[in-house]
Amino acid sequence: MPSLADQLALSRNRPAGFDYMRIALAASIIGLHSTNVTLGLGRALEIQSTLRIGVAMILALFFALSGFLVTASLLRCKSLISFLGLRVLRIGPALAVETTLSAIIIGSVFTELPLAQYVADPKFHAYFLNIVGDIHYELPGVFLHNPLPDLVNAQLWTVPYELWCYVILALLAVLTICFNRVAFLGVMVIAQIGLIGYDIYRWDEVPIQLRPHLLVFCFLAGVGFYLWRDKVPFNRTVCLLALVLCAAGMATGRGDALAPVPAAYVACYLGLMNPPRSWIVSSGDYSYGLYLYGFVIQQCVAAFGPPVQHWYLNLLISLPLAFGVAVASWHLVEKRALRLRAQVESLEAAVLSRISIVGFWRKSPEQAEREAVVQPGPINPVRPIVLSGR
Repeated sequence: MPSLADQLALSRNRPAGFDYMRIALAASIIGLHSTNVTLGLGRALEIQSTLRIGVAMILALFFALSGFLVTASLLRCKSLISFLGLRVLRIGPALAVETTLSAIIIGSVFTELPLAQYVADPKFHAYFLNIVGDIHYELPGVFLHNPLPDLVNAQLWTVPYELWCYVILALLAVLTICFNRVAFLGVMVIAQIGLIGYDIYRWDEVPIQLRPHLLVFCFLAGVGFYLWRDKVPFNRTVCLLALVLCAAGMATGRGDALAPVPAAYVACYLGLMNPPRSWIVSSGDYSYGLYLYGFVIQQCVAAFGPPVQHWYLNLLISLPLAFGVAVASWHLVEKRALRLRAQVESLEAAVLSRISIVGFWRKSPEQAEREAVVQPGPINPVRPIVLSGR
């Protein structure tokens, strides 16, 4: 039976599935928000609660595929300098531009306050803290009469938890745990038992989405599948079984703690599929731009009043606009920021040449080869995947 590693090799470590998944999931989030911005939060939650499995799966898959892809990036890095530096380049510039445009342009157009009062308001100044992950959702006097009032960028609630994922993975790298997949598996087993106990103890109201700590666990499950990619089967039946387990856990929310691992497998299986690439995925990675700009564009559309405050009209208008802005964000901001990767790696090389202790400690190729000779069983050599998660 082929493994995840075998499937990676078949696609030359460039599977198109992850690219299509990111676009599809980002568009799905805009679809969900179309009910929020047109019906209001209360009515939208009533509708979404009937679709709880699908709604909860969206972010679970997003965090899991991010864990799988970011681990590939981590294993290519020599220290936290390049790992964290590349994460900052991928997330920071586009987030800074979106925050600035929302505050200066969108806010100025849609605020009901005089412009001087708008700019002087403490909410306006605090909004720029979004750039460093301190999320503020409101701008003074903006979208006051929308069905979902006040909120400018509700989608950013996941940013702090994604940053926590990177911090936790960086800590595991410093402790060498993520360079020892047996140790990482032990940590995951302990964490899984702890999460089950925690959810039993906190037997309270079930949210529509997975709780944030479970989204982080989805990320770590994706990390684990990458580390064990040569042992995990790439199998449709296993994927269908994982979907059933996800549905069983997420249906009522009482089994959410059991959902992250099967959800991560589904993300890996779908992502490692390799359909033909269309121009949508071959010309750039537009998923982050869709995520950043989708909600604020939907609120702008909803601000034009009842004639366009229908979820299907909001989606039909907002999605193409968000995609166009995402294309511009990729080519004008994100892609250019990633060109600074060489400078980050040069800085890392300069620091390591003087202070080698700051580099990651991991087994040398000679040690790994000696252990491979001693240990029984075949080992599939796998080059690291060259995609990078957001």
